[in-house]
Amino acid sequence: MKHLSERRDPRGLHDRAISAAMTLVLDQRRQPPTIADIAEAVDEPVERVRALFADERALLVASVEQALVVLIDSCTRAVVRVDPDDPVAQFLSLGDTYLDWACRYPAQFRLLQDCDLTNARHEPILRRYTDSIADLTLRMLARARDTGRLHPREDIAMLALSARCYVVGLARLVLDGRLKDWTEERDSLTTAKHLTHDFVHRMARSSQPHMAGM
Repeated sequence: MKHLSERRDPRGLHDRAISAAMTLVLDQRRQPPTIADIAEAVDEPVERVRALFADERALLVASVEQALVVLIDSCTRAVVRVDPDDPVAQFLSLGDTYLDWACRYPAQFRLLQDCDLTNARHEPILRRYTDSIADLTLRMLARARDTGRLHPREDIAMLALSARCYVVGLARLVLDGRLKDWTEERDSLTTAKHLTHDFVHRMARSSQPHMAGM
């Protein structure tokens, strides 16, 4: 196997191992890399890698956690740049931020969605980040309802779940290169953001009391 780095990488082994693991995730797709795979990729003894990460799970969780820290920070920054009295605009900024993040961290996105070793439901280290984003989404939708942007009896939990499924599905289409099969007007990320905005605005309009009925 050709090593991922032919010239000396100035980064420490921790960062090099994570970077190599994510490259292997994207290359292999069917199964996560082993510690031996990663050690070979960074041209280091297996023992050195195991001194930092006890097993594959520990390394992959650390990789996803790093990316989720960036996602949380990006979401916070995105929300504060939007009018605090416009929860719909804030919600849209979250969607845009998530799509940008998925494209920046495609391996971590796939691990979070597809890999049992990094399933946030069973990994407390990761779940606290995904729960934080879910809670933020719920709060924004509740504010939209309380300010009259959504129906007063709107099922906020179900709406949040629908939105999450929608944006995760869009991100997957972008990363798989499938969205461009359906439209050639824009690059896939721009198209995904346009579709997300359209979805949210339609959702908000259809949820208005005078549209949905009391």
